[in-house]
Parts: sequence; structure tokens; C-alpha cells
Amino acid sequence: MSNESEWKDANPIVENLPGRGRLIIQLIAGGIALFVLTFVGMRIRHIGLAVGSFSFISGLVMLVRRKQFFYKPGLIVAICGFLMLLTYQPIGIIKGFAAYFLIVGAIGLVVFGLFKAIKLAWELGKFSWK
Repeated sequence: MSNESEWKDANPIVENLPGRGRLIIQLIAGGIALFVLTFVGMRIRHIGLAVGSFSFISGLVMLVRRKQFFYKPGLIVAICGFLMLLTYQPIGIIKGFAAYFLIVGAIGLVVFGLFKAIKLAWELGKFSWK
């Protein structure tokens, strides 16, 4: 007898399915949240400053913890918070670039999440027909 569980699927594609699904949901939800927070933050100044400050500080706290799990998300959150704070500078070109990068980042996250979801569905569908 082997040590593998009886419920373990023979298909290697579904072995890490919960992790891949969680990543897809995080990418799409993160992109939508970033877009909504950027749009609302640019329209209502006080909310944008509060959200930008909170995300910048929480990103720095995640970086200070020095855990490998928190490094990449902490860096992304800190950069997004910093860019959101830059959208309130009096210099127009900095404000435009910061808002541009936030919107492009939000759209990129959603597109990347959808791409990963389609790729996962394609891989699962390809093996289910055999």
C-alpha cells in the first residue's frame, strides 16, 4: 500500500486546483477593487487620501514583517498606495502618470486573471474528454 490518499485524483492538472483557483479569484477581485478605489479616490479626495495612506502604511508593515509570504503582496500594496497618494500632487504630469499606472494595473490584473481562468478551463477540459 502506498501513502497516497484514496481520494487523490490521477489527473496531475487538478492536483493544485484550489491554489490556482484562489489565485484567479485574487487577481480578478484585486483588479476590480483597485479600479473602484482609484476611481472613487480620484473623485472624492478625502476617501482617496485615506485609502492611499492606509494601503501605503499597511504595505510597508507587510514588508517590515520580513516573511516570504508577505513580500510580494506588501510591495504591490505599498506601490499602489504610494501611487494613489501621488494622484493628489499639484503637479499635473505626476498626477496623470500615477492615475494612468493605477488604471493600467487594475485592467492588467483583471485581464491576467481572466487569462489564467481560461487557461485553467482549457487544461481541465482537455483532460476530461480522454
